[in-house]
Amino acid sequence: EYPVRVEEAAAYSIPLLLITILMFWLQRSLVGRKGFAAVTGKGGERRPIRLGAWRWPMLFYALFVGSLSVLLPMLVLLQAAFAKAWGRGFSLDNLTLRNFEYVLFEQTQAQQAILNTFLYAGAAAFAAIGLALAIAYVVSRRLVPGTNVLAFLCMAPFVIPGIVLAIGFYAAYAPPPLALYGTALMMILAFTTRFLPIAYTSAAAGMRSINPEMEEAVRILGGGRLLAIRKVLAPLLKKSLAGAWILVFIPAARELSSAIFLVGPNTRVISVMLFDLSEEGNFEVLAALGAILLVVSVLIAGLGFRVIGRDFMLRRNQ
Repeated sequence: EYPVRVEEAAAYSIPLLLITILMFWLQRSLVGRKGFAAVTGKGGERRPIRLGAWRWPMLFYALFVGSLSVLLPMLVLLQAAFAKAWGRGFSLDNLTLRNFEYVLFEQTQAQQAILNTFLYAGAAAFAAIGLALAIAYVVSRRLVPGTNVLAFLCMAPFVIPGIVLAIGFYAAYAPPPLALYGTALMMILAFTTRFLPIAYTSAAAGMRSINPEMEEAVRILGGGRLLAIRKVLAPLLKKSLAGAWILVFIPAARELSSAIFLVGPNTRVISVMLFDLSEEGNFEVLAALGAILLVVSVLIAGLGFRVIGRDFMLRRNQ
């Protein structure tokens, strides 16, 4: 509704923040004293569980749930993307490439949205990784007082609804003198903040797994802290950080809840355009645009599996 009632939105977000503080304190109390150190930068290993006679029922159950929640929606999306009229179902005379031709070569707004999406998501992923690495280093090595508060601030966006976060950005950065509303910088900042917890958990898990004595050895030999980070930490964490980049990029590319409140005429992204197309009832073009986002996300995830390994998408123990 107009005008935006920022005060009420902020009040609604307070219970979520209180719950976050409580859960974070509980997590720190339960596992804060547990840890391990290694020289590899890896977070742990899988432990197979022998299911015995239950292995086949569990396999069928996993396939059933995966088919209903992932495979079937993807197939329906692709069917609609290649259909002249999605309501007619699958048939050879109903297949067409016209929807993709329209999205990729004729609809300038769609072209701009595709470019904006991957540009903002990529920039936000790099920014989140850099910020998360710096904060994780400070927190794990306890370089300043109040590191627990710093860690909490990194994790807080995880439970704050995107629309609430967007309202906060609007209230902070839209008025003069900054006047960032509707700009690319606003979108990148919002995406960076929204998915900073993903980058931080990966960076913190990898940082805690590296023994500080390795850095101390570099410093004893005359190197500074930055040299230790560049020569010791960065090489050990490169796979973890590359995986974290992908884990930030993929959700940032499809983020809607914060983007829909902050986009301007020239900063629309795919998720917002999909929402607009759904209201217009243009489901074939909507499906084609969604299929493009789906294919790019799957290709990037597949590249991660290929280059980094299949464990890069697994959450590490905190």
